[in-house]
Amino acid sequence: MDAFVSRSGPRIAAAIALLCALAAAAFLGSCSAGGGGGSPAGAAQRGGDDGGAVVDSTPPSTADTPDAGAPDGGVGAGAPDAGPQFGGPGPWPTSNQTFGAAQGIAEAPVVATSTDEAQNLWVATHIALYLMKPGDKAFKRYSSADGLHLMDNPDLVKEDSCNSTAVVPGAAVDPGISTIAGGAAGEVFVGYFGKLAVAGDCTDPAWERHSGKLDRVRLRADGTLEVVRFDLASAGFGLNFWHNRTVFRLAYDHVRHPHTLYVGTDHGVDLILPDKYRPPDPGEWSGLPILEYMGDHLHPAVCVDPSGAGCPATGEGNQRMGEWRGLAISPLDGDLWVAGRWSAGKIRWDPLGPFHWQHERGGAQAFSWAFGDPAATNPPVFPVAAEGEVVSLTAVAATPDDTAWFGNRNIFGNTGERDRGVASFRPGKGFTYHDPFDLGMSERAVQDIVALPDGRLVFAGPSTGIVFYDPATGKHAAMRVGQGIPDDRVTQLELDTMVDPPALHVSTFGGAATIRVFP
Repeated sequence: MDAFVSRSGPRIAAAIALLCALAAAAFLGSCSAGGGGGSPAGAAQRGGDDGGAVVDSTPPSTADTPDAGAPDGGVGAGAPDAGPQFGGPGPWPTSNQTFGAAQGIAEAPVVATSTDEAQNLWVATHIALYLMKPGDKAFKRYSSADGLHLMDNPDLVKEDSCNSTAVVPGAAVDPGISTIAGGAAGEVFVGYFGKLAVAGDCTDPAWERHSGKLDRVRLRADGTLEVVRFDLASAGFGLNFWHNRTVFRLAYDHVRHPHTLYVGTDHGVDLILPDKYRPPDPGEWSGLPILEYMGDHLHPAVCVDPSGAGCPATGEGNQRMGEWRGLAISPLDGDLWVAGRWSAGKIRWDPLGPFHWQHERGGAQAFSWAFGDPAATNPPVFPVAAEGEVVSLTAVAATPDDTAWFGNRNIFGNTGERDRGVASFRPGKGFTYHDPFDLGMSERAVQDIVALPDGRLVFAGPSTGIVFYDPATGKHAAMRVGQGIPDDRVTQLELDTMVDPPALHVSTFGGAATIRVFP
């Protein structure tokens, strides 16, 4: 059985021909029509469901570390020429802080909180982005009037794909902003809700194809914003596939592979090198620059098959993947742990860049772990009755020894779904299952998890605050509303390790908090 396969089908020949033309146009070298099909039983396969072509050429290397300094024109205010200097307490208090209406946050809930490499503090609600720079006492509010691509400020996209040259709107759908992540100095990435794909290709309405997605926001010296929208698409297959629309989670690597952004969406996981972004040159096909800065998309997949035959060797079949709500960069090797609604795994870093990351790797080259096949060596994160059963993973975190901790929550209340608790996975030792109450939580549902540098975990419940848990001793300590966080209804956790002590950002329905004194 091959539970982790790449979709391929009748579109492969056209995709291969187009890739050859693209490679020649971009001076990427020659290409071949090899590849496609399944991997050995139980092995992970790359997530491209847009054809199985393997291209021999590679793009220019992206292994070099991007310059972290501010670009010309004042964008990225606060970035030193030599790049960021990490360590030490940083410019913020080392005591615990809470932020809400008194600091200028006008809406609820807070969906995410993050810091960039200049230690600017960014907070997001569904309809606004907030910034507090070091030394400020209140947040500055930004909205669609400042360039964010919310419902009332669509990006007007000049199509260069799907046999169309029309100008169509691309914007978030209600409720708007889904999450954020701080990037380089003066930079933050804003993810949006989009219209879920039906076919995921050119047959979907144009406004749906371009809905949701991601903004790169950079702070100008005068306090205004430069906003560039990343219209996530599979350029390597001719911009005919538009699967990724809703952004569930963002992870930005400041340390291991600096300035790499990972985007967990409704369908797959994208890799973006924002420093390599450029708009198309005059007369250039819009897909060519995308090949330089974005790899779209990878996903461990499982199949639903009552016959027990599993995934087909070729073709889309009955695969299930998506809703990548959990992303965690391994502190051990810099690879990416991912957790989704049906499957999970670990994606290997690729120094050859986005094009190679997506198109030229298969099986174990792309995934060191891919969980979901009960009959193979990579079982589901939680035991299931049949392959492809929903496990509703909401979070993943990795401790310094690369033990991965997965959380689950019955998000939709569908028949057969349930709160399964917490699972930890250590390579060579397999899975261990934990009752959340034994970890100190007050509910079985898990909203989010982060791992602290000392090996402890922080678990968030959707309605019962957060818990600090030490796997080595079993000790735990809860933090509830009034004890350091503004509300027990937690939406997201993020840990800033660019400062010492690290800063735990807790986003809630009642505001945000930064925790630096841990119980």
